[in-house]
Amino acid sequence: MTDVTDGSGGWRRLDARMLLIHPLETLIRLLPALIAIVIARAGSEDNDRWELFALPVILAYGALRWLTTRYRIAGGQIELRRGVFTKQTTTARLDRVRTVDLTAKVHHRLLGLAKVEISTGGGGKDRLVLDSLRLDAGRRLRAELLHRIDPAVTGLPAPSGSPVAVDDVPHDVSPPDDEELLVRLDPAWVRYAPLTVTGLASAAAIVGFASQGLSRFSDEGDLFRDSASRVAGFPWWLDVVLVLVLVSVLAVGAYVLTFWGFRLTRNRLGTLHTRRGLLTSRETSIDAARVRGIRLDEPLGLRLAGARRLKVVTTGLAREQGGGSDWLCPPAPDGVVTPLALQIRPDAAAVTGHLASHGPAARRRRLTRAVVPALLLAAAVVVAQGVWDWPPALLALVPLLLVGAVALGGDRYRGLGHAVTPDQLVTREGSLDRQRVVLDRAGIIGWKVEQSLFQRRAGLATLVATTAAGTQHYDVVDVPVEQAYAVLAEVSPELYDEFH
Repeated sequence: MTDVTDGSGGWRRLDARMLLIHPLETLIRLLPALIAIVIARAGSEDNDRWELFALPVILAYGALRWLTTRYRIAGGQIELRRGVFTKQTTTARLDRVRTVDLTAKVHHRLLGLAKVEISTGGGGKDRLVLDSLRLDAGRRLRAELLHRIDPAVTGLPAPSGSPVAVDDVPHDVSPPDDEELLVRLDPAWVRYAPLTVTGLASAAAIVGFASQGLSRFSDEGDLFRDSASRVAGFPWWLDVVLVLVLVSVLAVGAYVLTFWGFRLTRNRLGTLHTRRGLLTSRETSIDAARVRGIRLDEPLGLRLAGARRLKVVTTGLAREQGGGSDWLCPPAPDGVVTPLALQIRPDAAAVTGHLASHGPAARRRRLTRAVVPALLLAAAVVVAQGVWDWPPALLALVPLLLVGAVALGGDRYRGLGHAVTPDQLVTREGSLDRQRVVLDRAGIIGWKVEQSLFQRRAGLATLVATTAAGTQHYDVVDVPVEQAYAVLAEVSPELYDEFH
């Protein structure tokens, strides 16, 4: 190991360069308050500038954190001691370690450091955080934790390869001999960024943040509003084009920041390792023993473009991490994602096979849930046009709205399906955001059969498979009741009798 020990009981310290990291992060968090204090006291005649003592206090607190934070691996567990005023000791058995994340923001990368997050359960409380370790020390710690079952492997380089400079690994560098490269980002995939809800949400967040920031300054805020007024004066079709171009550019930018340099590798023990990020780099290693399946996401935009994305269903990812740590492949062509899914779960029937349909009752329910809201909205448009004399052209939207609702309901029904293979339970649902989940039967720990009032009238039910992985439950939606119990009996015959 390259980190520092204190010479007693195998205890190790964080890297001393954290003395630069923590004061910087603390100052950034407190900067608005410090600026407000300085401005408020600008006209004061009091020459006692006590706020200037904040910096040495912050530096002293950072030094105390470094002195009082220690960790070690001993007796089959990892132990973390920390706390300046209140001492805390956190321990976790090594066989409970699920995933290890290495995150390096820009200031971490400049100093060759990383924050190591060790996840031992399904929530944010079940994590040990070491901020900051040297990058190579973090990688070796990750290997020590995840490769403990094979002593011959703990001496090998970490799953991302031998320690290198903090910059991204060059694109043409091959993984070590003990690793299998499963996928690497193709820059051409950025074309899929505007076709997902995630990409659009990222673009909206960037626009909202920028407008909020500009509104704090009168001159810049006036410039922003004047520009928006000029754009509003353009023909409507030009406004639409400009909005689409702006959203696409921002979505591509968010995609690049998040996934640049993405690659997925697998070592000889089956551990999956991802690396991604342009400014903030992130490395995640997932123990193969914790993987309970995969999830193929097929949003409407990606389906129309012949693309998909892949995520892992695993235990130990904190819910707040689930938006990033579970990625196995960013939006990419179907010809890339599907073979990758088959490498993770080599069951063609589960990954690409035909799914059982849910029958005419499920079709009627899908259509009803899509058409009824559309009818109410269409009626509201007609009433508004008559009462408030809205432009008659709005009435042309009514038939388009109804046709779109019927198409949506039909597509939602086509998206419904399930299958049972010798090792997996497969479920699929959705239209605008369709998901196909391939869940290991061995990872299912319980069942629920749910029926709403309308489902009971239609003879349908929602079969819920509960698991410790991912979202903790995966649903077979609007399936005929007899099929629901047939699936339950096939997958978990030992639990079937409890439902009768």
